[in-house]
Amino acid sequence: MIDVSYPKDQRLDETIRTEMKNNSARNMIVKIIAVTLPFLLVICVIEILLRFLGPEYHKFNNRSSEYYSNPRGYHLPLRQEGKNIIYGLHYMESWEGFRLPDHESGPTKVQDLEMSGILIVGDSFTYGRGVKYEDIYATRLAKMLKDNGYHAHIKNCGRVDADVNDITKVLSYEMSKNTYPIVVYGFVLNDFGLSLSIKGSDFIDVNNGGNHWSALRDFSKIANLVMFCIERYRLSQETTKAYLDAFNGENAEIGFQFIADMNRKIKREGGQLVIMLFPLLYKFDNYPFLEVHRKIASRCAKENIPLIDLLTVYSAYEDKDLWANPTDQHPNETAHKLAAEKLYNFLVEQKLVVH
Repeated sequence: MIDVSYPKDQRLDETIRTEMKNNSARNMIVKIIAVTLPFLLVICVIEILLRFLGPEYHKFNNRSSEYYSNPRGYHLPLRQEGKNIIYGLHYMESWEGFRLPDHESGPTKVQDLEMSGILIVGDSFTYGRGVKYEDIYATRLAKMLKDNGYHAHIKNCGRVDADVNDITKVLSYEMSKNTYPIVVYGFVLNDFGLSLSIKGSDFIDVNNGGNHWSALRDFSKIANLVMFCIERYRLSQETTKAYLDAFNGENAEIGFQFIADMNRKIKREGGQLVIMLFPLLYKFDNYPFLEVHRKIASRCAKENIPLIDLLTVYSAYEDKDLWANPTDQHPNETAHKLAAEKLYNFLVEQKLVVH
């Protein structure tokens, strides 16, 4: 028999080499841990800090009248979806899409005025998206006038998604049925239409159809911060440009012509058009649409149309303090109250309403 066993020294060398390889692997693991552990600790610290100091991220469901949060306790629980309570309001509408009182025993249509009164037209801001019926500026105005002895009736014909063309049609139809000595147009900066279809958050509604809730942003505050910065940049570039472009060139001329035609029609009927300009509830400390407000003021002066610019009263607040919900930048009950007070004071000071 042939002896194939290794000499003792050779077996020892093999053992040493194996041990050295094991030590090398262990050293590599230790080095990797030594390098990555501080990095992971930094990540964890940043995550913890951002949970207190970073931008908030709120869940939403792409229905602009429903919310996953209710921070002011203002909205009503509508239903349960898994662990989430969905909040919102029970909106009542006429067949034309005009807002009705919230209680179900209310009228089935917006009542035609038995006598001349104040007609209010506009889009979802005037309709009262995100606020209760009694808190809409038109409803508040009616109560303020009545409580102070002024003889004026209000008809609110605000409609969701209406632009200046739609509002002109509403005005023509309503004026064919009744005489209105005062017409108030609640104007919003998207009423002339936008030059692009906005996907993702805009300045009015996070819950639009092109925006999608991200589980990653909800899980990681670092990911949320990165996406928040990207979103802010896009808002400050593409979306801001879309709003600014709406008031330049042919698009602006078409929009202003609608308002001029509206004004002439009302004057022929012996009435007075008043435009109440709602600013976008965004960055009042560095508001990017001042030039648009100046253009609107200039054209209103040219057409001899009284203008109430709500930017002066809204800018005393933080923008988010006037939002209907963290995911809905329509004006909330506070913003509507300020609008009603501003409009009331204007009507009284200009003697457009009488006792």
